[in-house]
Amino acid sequence: MKPVEWQTCECSSKRGFADRRSAEKALGRAQAKRDRSAERQRVRRGIAREHRIYRCDHEMYHLTKQSRRDYLGAAA
Repeated sequence: MKPVEWQTCECSSKRGFADRRSAEKALGRAQAKRDRSAERQRVRRGIAREHRIYRCDHEMYHLTKQSRRDYLGAAA
């Protein structure tokens, strides 16, 4: 499987994806990897899982574990 191309973003040391499609692809792969890990451990409780993507001020996309509900609550 070919990895999704990413760059270090200027806003932080996070992985940044150039376009939304690449970020969505990386999100799907990250979720699948976490799910496989949970299956091997036979427990899903406590597994941190990326939930969504967002666009930063530097026009890059990032993955985050923060849910949309938590994000909207913090922004309000």
